[in-house]
Amino acid sequence: MALHPVSRVRLSTQIENQLKDQILTGMLKPGERLPSENELAEIFKVSRVSIRQALQSLAAQGLIETRIGDGSFISQPNIGIFMQDVIPDVYLTDDSLRAVLEFRMLFEGPVAELAATRGTDEQIEELAVLYNQMRNYEDDPSKNSYYDLSFHMLIGEMTGNPMVTGVYRILNGVMRSSWNKVATSQGPRMGFYYHKKLLDAFRSRDPVLCREVMDEHIRNSWQLIFGSEDADTSASV
Repeated sequence: MALHPVSRVRLSTQIENQLKDQILTGMLKPGERLPSENELAEIFKVSRVSIRQALQSLAAQGLIETRIGDGSFISQPNIGIFMQDVIPDVYLTDDSLRAVLEFRMLFEGPVAELAATRGTDEQIEELAVLYNQMRNYEDDPSKNSYYDLSFHMLIGEMTGNPMVTGVYRILNGVMRSSWNKVATSQGPRMGFYYHKKLLDAFRSRDPVLCREVMDEHIRNSWQLIFGSEDADTSASV
């Protein structure tokens, strides 16, 4: 068993955890300005380097906003923020990949339907940019799958529902592994076909068509990886 001695928690992590606790419990209010780095260093009796590291981590989590020349401020709470990083990245076996695709069958069709009614024209054109980036990286599975996943995550953002975007954040690592495996298994051509159909459906503002194309897209991925028999069974879930 590959165990090793534990190490002491970094000072910046301890500072981050204290500040995060006060933010999540409401002791620090949205819009409230944090003390300066010098003031925080004096409060915590540490160097400015540790303070800066803690603030950078909080900013990366969306809990604070740092404005150059003005300081750091508590961000407005967003449930999607609190849902991120709950599930770590995992190695996908066939069973776990099957679970991911089953989840996508249940989740992404309705998400696409809702996104078609709420997405802005700017977001739909951003989908087009991501689609073109997928095409540009046809021979690079890693970058192709990155833009593929970004395309789907943008559809989630188009719903305007922080729970939806939060779920995508939770599953980001798992979903990225699944996209890589699907892209490696089936190549990019089928993905291009369905993403173009999705883009056209969003441009036509047809919610039912968006859901139908998304459902068909995910069933096709299932069939290419697991075969038509398993796909038929899953499609009835």
